[in-house]
Amino acid sequence: MLKTKDNTQALHTDITAIILTYNEEKHIERCILFIKNLVKRIVIIDSFSNDNTLNIAQQHNIDVFQNKFINHAKQINWGLENANISTKWILRIDADEVLTEELAKKIRGNLKNLLTNVAGVSINLKLTFFGKNINLGGVYPQKRLRIWKNGSGKCNDSLVDEHIEVEGDIVHFDGDIIDNNLKNIAWWTEKHNTYSTREAINFILNKQKIKKENFSKTNRETKLNKFSKFGLYYKLPSGIRPFLLFIYRYFFLLGFLNGWQGLVFHSLQGFWFRFLVDVKIKELIKIMNNNNLTLAQAVKSQYNYDL
Repeated sequence: MLKTKDNTQALHTDITAIILTYNEEKHIERCILFIKNLVKRIVIIDSFSNDNTLNIAQQHNIDVFQNKFINHAKQINWGLENANISTKWILRIDADEVLTEELAKKIRGNLKNLLTNVAGVSINLKLTFFGKNINLGGVYPQKRLRIWKNGSGKCNDSLVDEHIEVEGDIVHFDGDIIDNNLKNIAWWTEKHNTYSTREAINFILNKQKIKKENFSKTNRETKLNKFSKFGLYYKLPSGIRPFLLFIYRYFFLLGFLNGWQGLVFHSLQGFWFRFLVDVKIKELIKIMNNNNLTLAQAVKSQYNYDL
């Protein structure tokens, strides 16, 4: 079990942590407690929460900025432009995540010794689902670029799978940030229903070559993930590929060894979510063809979302 340490003598590193929030009263204090002795400053970019999130942040003297949410990428970049960050480094951490003491030690010990050409640091993202670490089925470790040099990076403008791109080299710290969301399964499925819409739109955008992303300055795993998705997965037949993905993750990559939690996770995330994406892709294309609409017009009519 993870434990926080109230170590008032801890040496703060030259980092500002950015946290995006919307109604995160279940998570925000836990997240703050795990990083407050590591970073010099914590900044919250809030999407006008109407629960107790802001009151909790104020109790910990956290700097809070508010901005209308469009997507995660735009919200992160808005924070970079408006939060007056003066530290050398920036850390992105989600409200439902906690940074382990092992990773904190690596950051304290190694960050100041990095070569000047290093602009980004990737870490391991570990998922906890229904209290179980999902470490099989190809889920762990997910290497994510979460620390970058101030002024040398920004978030790519993507509807889904947003990531930081940097001007410079990237190194890896072998420590974990743990994604441990405490909300119920109804919230989880609704969140992924929303994500499936964005993923369907993103697929059509890529297929139409309306938008091309530059992955030359992101970490190697992000490049591989994008290639696996658009170069391999989406080349498979629609409707069949979610089933094949589930079989691959659950059986061949041993996801079944994570117990009933692994079954639920891989069934929902590996099959149901991906199947929903395929259905929405077909739905949007049908609407576009039957009504002679552009993708932007179809998305606006169906989801009231501006591309």
